[in-house]
Amino acid sequence: MRNTGLTKTTRRALTATAIAAAIAGGSLLSAGTASASTVLSQACTGTVIGALSDSVAVQGKDLADVVKAGAQEQEWFLHLNGVDPQKVADTVSKAGAITVGQIPANAASGAIAGDSIATAVATTLKNAGDPYAVGLGIGGDQQKKTLDAITNKVTGNCGLTTYANNYTQPGLPSSQPGTTAPAPGTPATTTVPGISGTGSATAPPRNYGNIPAAVPGVAGAAVPPSALYPSSATLPDQALPQVGVLGGQSTSAGGQADVRNAGNASAIGGEPAAGNVQLPMLLAVVALAGVSAALVRTWVLRKLS
Repeated sequence: MRNTGLTKTTRRALTATAIAAAIAGGSLLSAGTASASTVLSQACTGTVIGALSDSVAVQGKDLADVVKAGAQEQEWFLHLNGVDPQKVADTVSKAGAITVGQIPANAASGAIAGDSIATAVATTLKNAGDPYAVGLGIGGDQQKKTLDAITNKVTGNCGLTTYANNYTQPGLPSSQPGTTAPAPGTPATTTVPGISGTGSATAPPRNYGNIPAAVPGVAGAAVPPSALYPSSATLPDQALPQVGVLGGQSTSAGGQADVRNAGNASAIGGEPAAGNVQLPMLLAVVALAGVSAALVRTWVLRKLS
């Protein structure tokens, strides 16, 4: 009985140890899987934002059209050479997400060129099975030509720009949890002790002495130019406006404005306008009308007689 009890106890201990080991192993496997993340792009062109070292993938259905266009360049009438663009496009679509590159591990931005995307597509087609069944053509030579045409088409029409949202510039403190890097196009901020901002702020000038100033004058008296534009102004003396009345002195001895000519304005005869009709012209018109009437009267009387 004692041996049986000891055996049961040992079995229970071994079972508990195995379960704990399985749980720990599963946790480690899950942690290792979660550390590798993939960012899925909506197309083979545009911008992708993710974390440093993240893989970048493109859905096969988003590459199907450009792949089909490349295969059509090698297609013969009724697929006589075995090239079937629709089959090639369907193969790429069924492949799902195709990894084409990754976000840089030590830079804020990067690029995935079109040739990198084309290489990933060509590898997917090569690993899809029988090249003839895929629609690449009959014979190795034709299949290579079809893959080259697809590669050139994808290279010329695809390309991605990548941005890392957790990149920290060397020498600057790392971002706090929950914060992200500035979006592309945002001006970089400078860190100066005691001063913060984006560098686009402006400050008022320290001295306004170079702006012409007006000194308040005395009530009931005209303000002379020397008061309106003091000697500290930057305008030259000859450019200062003069205060006075046309036809008289600008100022009197006592500093008062000379207004002796005020109210004595008179009209000056202007030159005749070019379109005005003068008296000689009117007389000539009246005379011509009288002569015309006499001639008409004479002509009518002769006809009646």
